[in-house]
Amino acid sequence: MSEEVIKKAKELGKALKETEEYKEFVEAQKALDEDKNIQNLLKEYDEKAKDIQLKQMTGESIEEDMMDLQKLEKEIVESESMSRYTKAEKKFKELVDSANKAIVEAMEGESQEKE
Repeated sequence: MSEEVIKKAKELGKALKETEEYKEFVEAQKALDEDKNIQNLLKEYDEKAKDIQLKQMTGESIEEDMMDLQKLEKEIVESESMSRYTKAEKKFKELVDSANKAIVEAMEGESQEKE
C-alpha cells in the first residue's frame, strides 16, 4: 500500500512541476541568482548583519549600522528581481498549500464515510 502512496506523490510532484506557478518560480529564482547587483547587496547585507552581531557582543553602538542595514534591506526588497521572486514563490506556495488541503480533505472525507 505504501508503494502506491509514493507513486501518487511522485505523480503529484510531476504535475506540480508542469504548472505555470512552478515554472515562473524557477525562472524568477534563476533571474535572482543571475542578478549581480542583488547578489552583491545580499552579500553586503549578510556581512553587515554579522558585523552588527559582533558589535552587540562587545557592547559597541550599532545604531548607524542598523540604519545602513535597513537601507540595504529596502533596496533588496524593492528590486525588480527580488519582487518577482517573492511573488512567484508566494503563488507556488499557495498552490502547494491548496494541494495539501485537498489531500487532508480527501483523508477526512474517507474517515467520515467509514464512521
